[in-house]
Amino acid sequence: MGEQELTRTTESSQLSEFEELEKSLDPQHRLFCYEWLVDFDHRRAAEAASFSPKSGLRILRRPEITRFIKLLTDELANESLISRDMVQHEILNEFLPRAKGDKAVVGVDRDGIAWSGCVTNMAAHAKAIDLMAKHSGFTVPETVKGGLVININHEAMGITIEGEVEVATDGAESSE
Repeated sequence: MGEQELTRTTESSQLSEFEELEKSLDPQHRLFCYEWLVDFDHRRAAEAASFSPKSGLRILRRPEITRFIKLLTDELANESLISRDMVQHEILNEFLPRAKGDKAVVGVDRDGIAWSGCVTNMAAHAKAIDLMAKHSGFTVPETVKGGLVININHEAMGITIEGEVEVATDGAESSE
């Protein structure tokens, strides 16, 4: 019996950190980690793992969950034929130009007639930027939801808006 316990101890010491952490997490939390890696949406991952969608961010902040996701990402990257660089290359060189309307999109209508044109899809563009930020380790603030905020420096472009103060070339200010 003492030999069996020694064997078990030896086997458990041979487990990788990934395997040990995987065994220590309950199935619900493991499922949450796998689901989070699908689209980096903590609410959807929590719901898929039978948690409240509101608890997703709290679960994601747990150190053992964060560590398991990092190890899982490394494991998947080693086994995957698709690398992070390949995904980013596709997003930057194929998807983003099409979403911005810089590259023509081709298709066939219901009558079988081929068409081509530049289509701007800002929602797809924003989603691609969001995915790039998450893959790169940057995060988009939680407060920005459902829209895109664009700040334009009109002064730098030489545009004056009615009612704004215009700076004269001699340094004196004049208003319209």
